[in-house]
Amino acid sequence: MTFTKHILVIVSLALSVVVYGQTTAGIDKSVPKLRVEDNRPITFTCDSLLSYAHSFLKTPYRLGSSTGKAFDCSGFSSFIFRHFGYNLHRTSSGQAETNGITVARTELKPGDLVFFKGRNAKKQRVGHVGIVVEADELGNFTFIHASVKYGVTITESKKDYYNTRYVIAKRIIEETNTPPEILPIEVRIQPLIIN
Repeated sequence: MTFTKHILVIVSLALSVVVYGQTTAGIDKSVPKLRVEDNRPITFTCDSLLSYAHSFLKTPYRLGSSTGKAFDCSGFSSFIFRHFGYNLHRTSSGQAETNGITVARTELKPGDLVFFKGRNAKKQRVGHVGIVVEADELGNFTFIHASVKYGVTITESKKDYYNTRYVIAKRIIEETNTPPEILPIEVRIQPLIIN
């Protein structure tokens, strides 16, 4: 090979390197991965998460759905957080049991998950989830969620239906606002063949 061909091969190798971020919690081929342009950490704010969630207001409710065209409650929360690199459990009870750290109702912050009993208030089992939009030190909050009747909507916690069903809150986003374990993990090299 001539010197020029060597340079072309090196340049083509450099241009064909693809590095992307992925959580180590598992691979979901249906979800676009966060792109990492270099080795800087990917950061975001709760405002960007809530802004993204707001873009789905009035999206219809559909049991078992998390497509972006329709959601159930846990489908909505997992879809929103997945967009920022967090893999949440698919069900509201699973999210309450396995994701995040428990926070007191009086310590809620925007971006926290709030969990409620399902339609049967006599059962203690979690059956609904929402994402906190605003909160005060008295434990009152507004949250965005997918409701059966209204689709993706914002509701106040003072509403009797939710106030009497509140169970627990979880914080998913740590103070650093950095998604968990985002690492550049795959490099694909496609050599350029020169005749």
